Amino acid sequence: MKTEMNFEELIRRQAEQVFGSKAKADLWLNRPLAEFGDVAALELARDEAGYLRVKTLLDRIDHGYVC
Repeated sequence: MKTEMNFEELIRRQAEQVFGSKAKADLWLNRPLAEFGDVAALELARDEAGYLRVKTLLDRIDHGYVC
């Protein structure tokens, strides 16, 4: 049984909270973003460094900062 969540799962959960639905989160997570060099957030979040970059942007969005 897996007890630890991976970075992608953590980002999915945070995005769902920020955007209010799984569908909206999935759209955002899978779209290439200029902020990430035209890489999708979910792809970037596969390692710790990428996860932290995506998490920071989601935190900014959640707090109302324009990206």
